Amino acid sequence: MSATAHSSDKTYTVIWIWLMVLLLAGVGLAELKVSKQLIVGGVLGLSTIKAVLVAMHYMHLKTDRRLLAFVLIAPLVLVGLALCVVFSSRLVRL
Repeated sequence: MSATAHSSDKTYTVIWIWLMVLLLAGVGLAELKVSKQLIVGGVLGLSTIKAVLVAMHYMHLKTDRRLLAFVLIAPLVLVGLALCVVFSSRLVRL
């Protein structure tokens, strides 16, 4: 494994530390006395950041072709649209 093709051990360690910090932030956010919507939104945001970190560095999508990034992003957009539909149903009473 060459240093130019893949990340170094130091990079993996830094990413792992960030993942642990984001994990603790999510747990800490869940323990706060705030609205459930804020907790859910915050934890979803932190989880998205963690997923991007894992995909870019541990799955090496950072160095792969852009087509693979599109294959990853397209389902995320669809999930985001589905979440918008689910959450918008709370705003509109039928």
